[in-house]
Amino acid sequence: MSYVEFYKLQNDGTQKVLAKCFLGQENIVICEGEDIFVKNLETNGIKDYNSQTEDKLFFKDGIKFLEQLKFNFTSGYLNASDVKEES
Repeated sequence: MSYVEFYKLQNDGTQKVLAKCFLGQENIVICEGEDIFVKNLETNGIKDYNSQTEDKLFFKDGIKFLEQLKFNFTSGYLNASDVKEES
């Protein structure tokens, strides 16, 4: 199963897993974690940096959505992992 984790920097310098998005049935992304963050992803989508236009990706875009998360979340306080594989 393909998945991406989101890490949030804590006040003590450690990182906490904020949410996890994974590829579910029919190649639709499912996210679990902090409700407000997940709802924002679901509603607003993310920018597709592979597109020349201002296209957005949503959960329905499956693996493309997962692959673009690391480019959308790259700050020192909140970042996304590469796509990982879990069996």
